Amino acid sequence: MFKRLLLQLCALIVAGGMSATTLANVPAPPVNQNIGIPDGVFNDLVRENCWYCHIPVRLTPDDLDDIGWTFAPPEVKPGVITDRHHFRVGTVIQDPTDSPFGVPGENYQCLDCHIVEYNEDVGYFEIVDNFTNCLNCHQQIPGQASVHHLTAPAQALNCMHCHGARIDNPGDGHYIPIGRTPTLVTPRTSSGKGPNGEGACDFCHNEGTDDVTGRFIPTNDINHHSTGIGQPGISDLDCTICHDQMNTDWAIRRCQDCHGIKSIHNIQFDSNDDGVVTVGGEEPFFGHVGSSPQDCHGCHGGYLSASGMPAPFSGPIVPEILGLSKQRVTAGSAETITVSGQALTNEVLSFMGTMVLKSRVSLTELDGTTVELTPETVSPSEMEVTLPADLSPGNYYLRAVKGVDTISNPMTLLVGPQVTIDTVSADGSSFTITGGGFGAYLNAADSGTSVTIATTACSVDSWSDSEIVANCGTTACGSLEVESIFGSASKEVSCN
Repeated sequence: MFKRLLLQLCALIVAGGMSATTLANVPAPPVNQNIGIPDGVFNDLVRENCWYCHIPVRLTPDDLDDIGWTFAPPEVKPGVITDRHHFRVGTVIQDPTDSPFGVPGENYQCLDCHIVEYNEDVGYFEIVDNFTNCLNCHQQIPGQASVHHLTAPAQALNCMHCHGARIDNPGDGHYIPIGRTPTLVTPRTSSGKGPNGEGACDFCHNEGTDDVTGRFIPTNDINHHSTGIGQPGISDLDCTICHDQMNTDWAIRRCQDCHGIKSIHNIQFDSNDDGVVTVGGEEPFFGHVGSSPQDCHGCHGGYLSASGMPAPFSGPIVPEILGLSKQRVTAGSAETITVSGQALTNEVLSFMGTMVLKSRVSLTELDGTTVELTPETVSPSEMEVTLPADLSPGNYYLRAVKGVDTISNPMTLLVGPQVTIDTVSADGSSFTITGGGFGAYLNAADSGTSVTIATTACSVDSWSDSEIVANCGTTACGSLEVESIFGSASKEVSCN
């Protein structure tokens, strides 16, 4: 079912010119599935579900036919997952780890994940191919927890890591009102007191079939419980993450631990497909700050007049990144990429008239180091930004940032090392090759790591990121090529 959802979502994006209001639940429920991660249950995935976001490099056209793929996969994305894993080599194995054979505290090596077997018929080692199924390592508990919510950021309650500013992190100090009793000015979790049920989350967020995707959307309770966050036996978290067992506060206040006023009041879709998200100026039921008074009444039940009054904290609508023109670049040279998305700029009304809020680009390394870049051009749906040449090789999270802290969902950017051969020296049949970006070596056929000279394979004696010693024969000469997990390089060896 998730497969069908994503197919139809992508088809909608490709169609582009289709009017949003012709494919919408107006009014909801269920809420329109136009932006962000779809509402639903993600704890019973199969590998084909994973492939729609994480495309393995080994997928062939026949594989895509088998799973009903009806659109072209992104140009560069197939290599991203492979590279992300290879960048782990030499780093410390975390605890817990998804590595099948890795020991926490030690450094990742090839055989912590790969399985090789000796083939007596051909006389060399071969990789046992079992890596096209993400769930071989990233294990889930069917019916209990989402594999995504078992990750370290999720268990640390860093919800914004994946969801961006459409959600708040519990305990981060964001504003939550106190001292109020349930009234029409404050949304309820369910059973709104407005004439048609307005004034509660479930006025829009409830079960039903979404007209955009054709997918059945479960209830709020089912969607939230399927995450596994706070589920006993899953982690140190418990049910009190969401539920106040002592009844010391009203239920909506616990919801606001994750869904605060600021995050709620900055969620909006470009309903009329004009490329601009306008606070108070979009069609109703495509966000929380679209048409006044309809959207205001959906949460507040008509208690507020909502005559064009801006919602508290509203302004920098949360941007969404849909894709990058390149997800892999090479260190050592500046490169300009295009970031596509939604609400990368938006218009708001102020006392000084209409203002346009623009996104910046944030790059975060896995250790948390962040650098912000100013795009050369920014439109509501695209940004062009130049990546500096001095970025260190590794995995980065690329986000759009608007205002102080209104961040988008992350998109993975990989900066690969430049594979270079500086010198080649021979001592009899032993060749010493110096350079950089060689990565790690796995002695198995088709491992993507090898040394050849004039197309003849050399045997590897030692291999590090900057030096390789290989036996290529005493009469070897011609074009020597090093193939590494990050690329290849060659150098001519003279025939003396």
